Formats: sequence, structure tokens, C-alpha cells
Amino acid sequence: MINDWLVPDWPAPPRVRAFVTTRSGGVSEGEYASMNLSASGGDDPALVARNRAIVRELLPAEPRWLAQVHGVDVVEVDERAPEA
Repeated sequence: MINDWLVPDWPAPPRVRAFVTTRSGGVSEGEYASMNLSASGGDDPALVARNRAIVRELLPAEPRWLAQVHGVDVVEVDERAPEA
């Protein structure tokens, strides 16, 4: 169930796939409707967890959930990095 999520049309190897979520396809309500993936925005944590589970079902492994900020710092993620 990807709804209107964005799927790139690019010349990548067949095993490389990607998508970008939009606000469609999730379970959050009100101002957070529907695919809110942010654990820090004030949405019901149970609904955010369900939205993340929806995304996780389409991935080969658990993603790294980062707290997005606007700036110039780079985050280097490896197996030891804690999840946000």
C-alpha cells in the first residue's frame, strides 16, 4: 500500500529500489493526518509507531529514524549508531 508515495524512475540496478513517503497512507489523525513519521511533533506515539510499521513492511530491514534539522551538519550512520 504505497498510495501516492513517490517512486523514482532512475537507471539503478534492479536490486536498488527507493520511495519517498507523502502524507498519504498512514493512520494519524487531525493536523498529523495521515502518514506522520515524526516521533517529536506531538502526534500520538502509538499512531506514529503504526505509521513507521507501515513503512517498515516495505523495507528489507529496519530503517534508521533520524530527527531532521535544517543545517550543515552531516550524520554518519553505522551499526553502532543509536536510533532517534
